[in-house]
Amino acid sequence: MKTLGMSIFQVLGVNTNGDAGPYTFYTSHRKRLVVFPKTWPKDPATYHQKLNRDKWRHAATRWNGLTPELRADWKHMAKKANLTISGYNLFLFYITGKGTGTVETVQRLTNMDVLTDTGPPLPYLLG
Repeated sequence: MKTLGMSIFQVLGVNTNGDAGPYTFYTSHRKRLVVFPKTWPKDPATYHQKLNRDKWRHAATRWNGLTPELRADWKHMAKKANLTISGYNLFLFYITGKGTGTVETVQRLTNMDVLTDTGPPLPYLLG
């Protein structure tokens, strides 16, 4: 890993975070550009990793399938309850099966009902 001073990218105001060719770039907390060779996974994803990725993929698909009004209700409910997470994160917490009771409590506190139109959480073998 090599840290560089002010790079030409930073002088030009270009954000240099991510992968470019065989290298990974990011900016350290000291505003210095860090460059290191990109690493590749040695083993293919396991069955459980694929299940977990599918769970989050399906959860995002469910969010995108909600009506704009229902998405706005989730966001408003999170804000009205003074939660430190967004409505999207609250939805993901519920839909992945982690926070059914929590969301029901938030609904009672905010006098909002979003679960009726949202549907049940996703059934998964892995949590």
